[in-house]
Amino acid sequence: MVASQRPKLSVGRLRMRTTPAAGIAALAALALGLAGCTASPSPDPTPTVGASSDALTHFTPAPAALQDSANCLANAPWLLHGEQPAAAVKAGMGSVPKGFIPASVVRCTSGVVVPPASAAPVQPSILEEHLAGDYGPLLAALAEPSDRQDGVNCTLQLELTPDLWLVNAAGKAIHVMWPKDVCGFSKPETAKALEGLTVASTKHVAVPATP
Repeated sequence: MVASQRPKLSVGRLRMRTTPAAGIAALAALALGLAGCTASPSPDPTPTVGASSDALTHFTPAPAALQDSANCLANAPWLLHGEQPAAAVKAGMGSVPKGFIPASVVRCTSGVVVPPASAAPVQPSILEEHLAGDYGPLLAALAEPSDRQDGVNCTLQLELTPDLWLVNAAGKAIHVMWPKDVCGFSKPETAKALEGLTVASTKHVAVPATP
């Protein structure tokens, strides 16, 4: 559900932002969106500008934790079902730390692997894409602060943003957040910057079956 700091909602049109591979997951998550407004996962914000309750303010999440490698399975419940990240995953997500230089970008979206046997069930997976190119525009987009403003009427939407990992030359990775607008949805600059990158390689990562 929308956090208490998020603006109140007025029910309107339902817009879904997904990649083509995320279509199945979006349908699965649609029921969650109808039950309440589900937005991109985000950590508790750290306000950078203070003002009255109805004024536009900006915040930047705490820097993301440095991790041993990118892990597209870490946030599989979000990518497949629109569920908010587990507390441990959420705690590691954030903004790009000062001085972090990416050598690779990993984008994670939902996908499926169809077994050869037609009678076999479809296996859920995460599509892991390694993106190459000029990372400058992406870093600039991710450096934008998120917005917050009370008293704003927002259209009910369901947005499944891909998970993003930046990996440095040593193989260490950070799990980064998308900057958000006042309704808690991604600002367009990040998606636009990703469109300017080239998919260097892809692989499907099978999601372990739930016991």
